[in-house]
Amino acid sequence: MEGLDIYDWSRLVFITFIIILIVISIILLVQSKRNNIVNGFTITIISITSIIVSGINLIIIGYIADELNLAGDFISSNSFLVILGLSILNSFIYFKKKNRNISA
Repeated sequence: MEGLDIYDWSRLVFITFIIILIVISIILLVQSKRNNIVNGFTITIISITSIIVSGINLIIIGYIADELNLAGDFISSNSFLVILGLSILNSFIYFKKKNRNISA
């Protein structure tokens, strides 16, 4: 079936963003005050870009599934929610650590 290939290729985009956001989360949790690998601008741009691209990808999956009379993809919907959560979490972690370093 052609529909299976569509979901497989689109999931690669979601998985890539999830891996990138998890790596950024780990970097944020282990980075010290002196060694800033990522900054607020980087976190914001990567989070916004991943949310926008994943949202557009999810919409396109819906259009293609509708045209081919396929069912929706539960995994892609959950992957988008994970990306949204990780983006918000990364921003929260960064600005929480930044405020703690300023007050300390």
